[in-house]
Amino acid sequence: MLHLIWSTERTSTDLAEQTGRSRPATSQHLRVLRDADLVVVRVDGNRRWYRADRQRLARVQALVEEFWDDRLDALQVAAEAEAQRRG
Repeated sequence: MLHLIWSTERTSTDLAEQTGRSRPATSQHLRVLRDADLVVVRVDGNRRWYRADRQRLARVQALVEEFWDDRLDALQVAAEAEAQRRG
């Protein structure tokens, strides 16, 4: 769904049609994304237009990369230590 709203605004009805999901399931998914501050919502009358919050998603990506870089570095150190221990 984020892919569909990455560069353009779409309504929940449009997203439901594009993904083949029901409108209630789409609305629930969008609520999770909204609660996580990953989408921006613009209200126009009785319609809500959704788009991805690219800046917020870039910060999330940076945090995930930092997390995995740290974990992979630690795994490499542990693997090398185990290899040395074994001979």
